[in-house]
Amino acid sequence: MRSTLIFAVLLTSPLAHAQYAPHSLGAGPHLSGVMGTGRVMGGISLEGSQYLENGFEFFVRVPLLIAETPVGADTPSGAGRVFSTGGSLGVRYLFVEGMVRPWVALQLSGVVLATKPEAIWFLGAGTTIGIDWVLSESWSIGARGIYDAFVDLNEPWRHQLGGTLLVSVLF
Repeated sequence: MRSTLIFAVLLTSPLAHAQYAPHSLGAGPHLSGVMGTGRVMGGISLEGSQYLENGFEFFVRVPLLIAETPVGADTPSGAGRVFSTGGSLGVRYLFVEGMVRPWVALQLSGVVLATKPEAIWFLGAGTTIGIDWVLSESWSIGARGIYDAFVDLNEPWRHQLGGTLLVSVLF
């Protein structure tokens, strides 16, 4: 009788789903460029995320970059390398919540270039597409393609394309 009851419970129970940690922190190489300005940036990107529910995640991305700029560097010609940082704040939707997780995101983004005599700021909105591979309960790797459109009232829009590879700790 007892084994029949256990067998009946096993047959009628719902399928088990893998539960992954709801937080992640990651870092990895980052490369981007602002089209039409000659600015190419490379460095590292730091990213953190918090799972919300129903496939949605909140994320923050902070790149730490060295930008090649045609003006504003501390050189006689003005061309050269400057420090650049910024951030993206957004929400992504996971199409699949398994070991392989393709997703799309919308974000608000900003970039600041530490140029002379004053810093240059870009603010705008963008989108990111990506895929993450969950390697274990504690680790994942992922690739991201990033597009941002920066709006300036006195200048034409600036379009930034970028990409990053990320290794993340899940907790």
